[in-house]
Amino acid sequence: MALSTISSAITAIQNGPLPKLTARWSVKRMNSRPTIQASKAVACPDDCEVVDFPGSLDWSRRLSARDFWRAAATSDSKAPYLAWDRFFALNARTIPIIAAIVDFIVLTAITFEAGAIYHYFVFDALPSPAFYFSATIGMVALFVVQCGLARDYSTKSLRNAKEQLRLVFGRWNIAFSVFVVALFMIQATDFYSRGAIVSQYAVGIAAAVVLRLLLSRFVESGLQRGIIRGRKVIMIGRKEILNDVQASLNRDSAGTEVVDIIALDPNDAHGKRVALQRVKAIARHMPVEDIVIALPWQDHAHIREFVEGLSTIPATVHLAPDQSWVWIRDLVLNRVGRVHTLRLARAPLTLKDRCLKRAFDIAMAGTLLVLAAPILLLIGVCIKLDSDGPVLFRQRRNGFNQREFRVFKFRTMTTMDDGDVIRQAERNDSRVTSVGRFLRRTNLDEVPQLLNVLAGDMSLVGPRPHAVAHDNEYEERIRLYASRHKVKPGITGWAQVNGLRGETDTVDKMIRRVEYDLFYIDHWSVMFDIKIMLTTILSPRSYRNAY
Repeated sequence: MALSTISSAITAIQNGPLPKLTARWSVKRMNSRPTIQASKAVACPDDCEVVDFPGSLDWSRRLSARDFWRAAATSDSKAPYLAWDRFFALNARTIPIIAAIVDFIVLTAITFEAGAIYHYFVFDALPSPAFYFSATIGMVALFVVQCGLARDYSTKSLRNAKEQLRLVFGRWNIAFSVFVVALFMIQATDFYSRGAIVSQYAVGIAAAVVLRLLLSRFVESGLQRGIIRGRKVIMIGRKEILNDVQASLNRDSAGTEVVDIIALDPNDAHGKRVALQRVKAIARHMPVEDIVIALPWQDHAHIREFVEGLSTIPATVHLAPDQSWVWIRDLVLNRVGRVHTLRLARAPLTLKDRCLKRAFDIAMAGTLLVLAAPILLLIGVCIKLDSDGPVLFRQRRNGFNQREFRVFKFRTMTTMDDGDVIRQAERNDSRVTSVGRFLRRTNLDEVPQLLNVLAGDMSLVGPRPHAVAHDNEYEERIRLYASRHKVKPGITGWAQVNGLRGETDTVDKMIRRVEYDLFYIDHWSVMFDIKIMLTTILSPRSYRNAY
């Protein structure tokens, strides 16, 4: 009975919305379960075309409940199968919903328990459990709503664990600030103890961080292993452009599933019509979400023909950059006023990022200056006793957007060059004083640059500023050297903690520094800055080549 039902269902598929797709099916019993076997070698009448589905589709496998949903669909509708994919599959649509629900339930339970346990340990009772629970629900709901509106639960965002940490800290602090202000406004602080508030904040943010990291790990692993279905993509176009697009997708294949690649012959008009029919056939049998057209941008007629031909498919149609644009890393459609433009490059930091980085710089630089004041005073005395000259050395450097400023350093040499030609420090350099040698090896000569940070000329972390004379020289010799000035220079940087410091006696050494600096600019985050600062202090590599 079961076999006949399945055979009838398969027949319905064959005679359904794909009249031009033919295949020979046989139902056999393997391991006590029915198995569908299909042969691609088919006999096709004159009025039909054989659609060759991609080899990645499984043509011989055991039946599952999902197969039955597919087979049970009638020739008039694929609703059951599409409904299964839409509501039950782990994909880009369902993951944000699941993540939000998990966040809400787990954080509500843990945060409420943190406050309750504090009260039971300190006061032996919880004064108003209903109010505590309601207040906790409101606070956690505000946190989850923030994350949802900002698309923090999207699979793309969840895959970036470092960015998720920054987002969780920010969203939780905002939600908890509103929570505390609300308690004061309704005068609930009399029975809502400060200890409970602190406990809920600390335990809640720790739980939120751990939970988000677990979600991030699950999404990344699920996409890689196929547990979470990626966006189904069909690519159609010229072979040479398709190769570039496929290479880009292969570098980050998780999250996308290319179900078919159709290469077109530019001289075969009939082939384009067949290709369109093939795309429509596949899209009717599986929930294709993206279709990528890979044609030369000047081929307006064929691009328009494909867009119009694909307009009946409920999928997003994209135009891939052709070979004249593939060198651009950040090609995005944008608007300037009412004019649509292609964004060829973007500013490295948004306004929010710049404000966050500046606030971090001011807070840390001010604190470090106060704490280090006695040491700075002692270093100044040692410099004066060791050699003649001022304690501080000032030199012209190029900063953000190549604006010139004067950097502060403890004087470590007997000379203070600041002209058009500046000789770099060398190993066993006779110009370096005895105190200066110690300061350079321990990086203490850079501490006065905290004043430059407070003045806004520098940041705690960023590409190291070079003398103006060296900047002028390397700009002519290294193509992307000037891109370092897209952010403020730093007291320490990603290149320095990787051992790239000291004399640059070859152009290759400077090229490596520039590569690390540009990597930092493209991947900036507060956590990245903190990592570099800690590495500067703790890692022996940060002191390599310091002389």
